[in-house]
Amino acid sequence: MRLVLASLASLLVAGCIFSPHTDKGGGIEPPPVYPKLINPTSVLDALELAYKSRDSTEIKLIYDVNYAGSSFDPAKPGQLLFTRLDEVRHVQALYRATTISSVSLLFPPVKVRYTDSADPPGWATIQLQGMTLEISDSPTSYNLPSGETFEFKFIPFAPDSTSPTETTWKIVRWTELP
Repeated sequence: MRLVLASLASLLVAGCIFSPHTDKGGGIEPPPVYPKLINPTSVLDALELAYKSRDSTEIKLIYDVNYAGSSFDPAKPGQLLFTRLDEVRHVQALYRATTISSVSLLFPPVKVRYTDSADPPGWATIQLQGMTLEISDSPTSYNLPSGETFEFKFIPFAPDSTSPTETTWKIVRWTELP
């Protein structure tokens, strides 16, 4: 992931850019149908689809405004830190890059949710190992090294505190674990 982000950093530009892709026949592909963000697992499902579709509009909905991501690069000291805007710009760059033929993000089928007692009340955590990420950027292909472990933390968001059915979830933290 860190290699992909570093490699694509030069492509980052601001602004919302998602629009339906056109296929070879000239028709317009309908936008993806995303799952409702009603639990942390559905948020990860939406992230998979939004990343594959290179949909920065959906990415904005998935990440909380206070999102903080962290990774590391063995070649450089210290952590790499990411904001919600960084994640949005990364997806925008993927969308705009004409040489990228495909993007794939797959999480493992089992996503175990738990509560970390060190987190604020209401947060949820999912730790994943074995997710795959591949970006085909002719003639190069970028892949996430296998065996990486990632921890996603989610925050509930209830626009109407009187209705528990209106609760949605967003990613508030992402950490690459050594």
